[in-house]
Order: sequence, then C-alpha cells, then structure tokens
Amino acid sequence: MMRCGPGSLATGDVALMRQGRELVAHVVVSTRPWRTASLLGPQDAPGGVTLGRVVAIRRGRWVVPLPRPLRPALRLAQQAASTAWAWPRTRLVSRGVWDFLFAGWSLPLRRRLVGPLEVRLLTADDLDALLAFASERLVVSPGFLRRQLRERWGLRDAERRGAAAGAFDDQGRMHGFAWVDSYRQEGLPLEGVWVRSLVVAPRVRRMGVATGLLECLMEEARRQGQSHVFADVDDDNTASLRTFERLAFRRADATLTQQANEAWDATGCSKRLVVVERTL
Repeated sequence: MMRCGPGSLATGDVALMRQGRELVAHVVVSTRPWRTASLLGPQDAPGGVTLGRVVAIRRGRWVVPLPRPLRPALRLAQQAASTAWAWPRTRLVSRGVWDFLFAGWSLPLRRRLVGPLEVRLLTADDLDALLAFASERLVVSPGFLRRQLRERWGLRDAERRGAAAGAFDDQGRMHGFAWVDSYRQEGLPLEGVWVRSLVVAPRVRRMGVATGLLECLMEEARRQGQSHVFADVDDDNTASLRTFERLAFRRADATLTQQANEAWDATGCSKRLVVVERTL
C-alpha cells in the first residue's frame, strides 16, 4: 500500500480505507464527488478515512500487482461484476456453487487434509498465527489485533478482559477466529460484550468450528462475570444467523438493533445488521 489521500487517487484505483474499525480495499468509482465501491457491491455511503492506494494484493504466497495502467479495466470489471451481482439469480447460482464445493460430500477429504483441530483461547504466543490468518481472512487492522492481544485478550486469567479464540491444526496454523469484547474498545457507543469477527476458513466449514469458537468465548465471558453476550450479523448472512440460533441466541429488541445500526451508520457502514443476544 502506498500512503496518499483522495487527491492522489483516480477512477479505477483501489483505495485502502478505514470504515469504523474495519480496513477495506474498494475501487474508486468517482473522484468528484468522491465515491468508492466494493467489487461486487453498490457504492459506499459517504464517510470513512482514505489511507492510501493498494499497489498489490497478496493471497498466501501469491502477490498480484495492481499497476495504474490497469485502472480502466478494473473500473469496467467492477461495473460488470456489481451489475451481475445485483441480479438475484447470479447470487443464487454463486451460493449454490459455493455450497456444493464445501458440502458434506467433501467433508471426509477436507478432514483428512486438515487433520484434527483444537479450539482454544488465544495467548500472546499466538500473535504470529493470528496475523497470518488476518492477512488472508480478516478486515481488521493488524495493529488493533496486536494491541488487543497484548493488552487484553492474551493476559492471564485474572487480568484478561474480553477474549479471542482460534481453531488450530497440529502445525499451529489458524483456521478459524473470533473474539468477544466491549465495543468501547472500537469507539462505538454500545454497552455489554459482543462477539466480533466470527470467521472460519472455507476448508474447515461444516466441521463445527464456528460453534466451537462461540462456545469457547461464551464460557470465558461467563467466567469474567458477564450475564449476557451480544452479536451483530449482516442481515443477509444466513449461515451465521443459523449458527447463533443453534446456540440459543435470540433476536434483540428493536431499540438495541436500531442503536447498533445507527452506531455503524455513523462510521460509514451501510449494511443492515441483525442483533442477537444470549443469557449466560
């Protein structure tokens, strides 16, 4: 990433932006007025802080450069992809293909390839594994994760505040991650502790990893004296909603749901959220 402001970016560039606590890389679709959009989604709501221009994308050991001569092609690709994704049939086909690849038929093969998994709370020694997972799967700032693990999640039992859990293979690689903590840590005016960033790598889906992560975090929240735990989920993320419902989470009242959506709206996030809660 090359640090710069909106004035140094042009249509078709990929801008790294901070929207609330999240880092997102979105395509610049207009400079006057300033507008950005995800590759598949509509234009972002106004807001957010532009940090710079993305010059390359890394996926594991693969690095794909984004030279500026590609800007027109990238802008056209974004227009075509977002238009196609807006059609319900396109989304339905995409979900069908994704569900097929990671359905029950592939589970024995994936279990054999990954091996046994251990779900546990993170400690300070897990920083490298966390940052490696975050670089591929999370939209959270590495600095935020490093600080929270060092100052809150990774402390000894008596000192720990909030918690993070991970699913690890026998080589120490992380395949799933979630944390529970106060939203005050992220600057949002919401009370209580909330489950955040429940992310499971596709290769271990349908293996009970998400359920294991949530159960681990709820046990720790209970140990810390919490009586309730909350979560906010994108309203179109039916898989996550089903996972929470299986663990006896219920829909929160309209007041809390509105507060959560308004808090995120103020950060520039335009997605609608469903708030769920569970008594511990």
